[in-house]
Amino acid sequence: MSRTSFLLALGLFLVANTAHAQEKKVRKPGPKPSLHGWLVLPVPIGNKIYQQVTDAVGQLDFKFQAPVLKQGLGFGVGAKGSLFDLRENSLAPANIAGDARRWTFYGQLQYEHYTGPITYYQFAAQMGSSKYTWNCANCAEPNTQQGLFWGANVSYFVHASDNLAFGLLLGYEHDASRMTPELFCLESYPGRTDNGPSAPYQFITIGLGFSTRFTKSQEGPNW
Repeated sequence: MSRTSFLLALGLFLVANTAHAQEKKVRKPGPKPSLHGWLVLPVPIGNKIYQQVTDAVGQLDFKFQAPVLKQGLGFGVGAKGSLFDLRENSLAPANIAGDARRWTFYGQLQYEHYTGPITYYQFAAQMGSSKYTWNCANCAEPNTQQGLFWGANVSYFVHASDNLAFGLLLGYEHDASRMTPELFCLESYPGRTDNGPSAPYQFITIGLGFSTRFTKSQEGPNW
């Protein structure tokens, strides 16, 4: 073998070895059982009267999820609590100062996929039940209503360590419940003609959150 051929073969061997080592170095992790926590702003849409009488304060959402397939498909369960302030003079002359509280319990189907050693995205579909409690100054006691809940969201995460990641969320939520004057102890909305049941409650959700994986941490980082 000539010197040129030997050097060429040695160069190809080193390149192949480097590529193999680089591939091992950027090996993508797989989905693991995890706890997610979110701080969310629920923005009401498609319901004019709801938007006019409430102000969103925020929403907390916690869920546990686990993969059932290596490809990233899995299931989860969770609960979320939402708080809305009532605008005191929005139905003047009635005083409706107070708040509306929403509790939602749900099951989830999700798909999780790592795009690199420290980043992944997730699509989730949720279904369950929401309960609203309306605390209004015009009523002697709170009024409650309950209805079917469903929603969907997409989130994107970046790992800060092997088992802790932070993410952004964008989603949509829908409750079968509807607003009526009776929730404020009124026979009709003052000065309005739309006194029947409103459209179902709907929200666009924007959130910041974290994910904690329940798995043994590596001795060193994965990246």
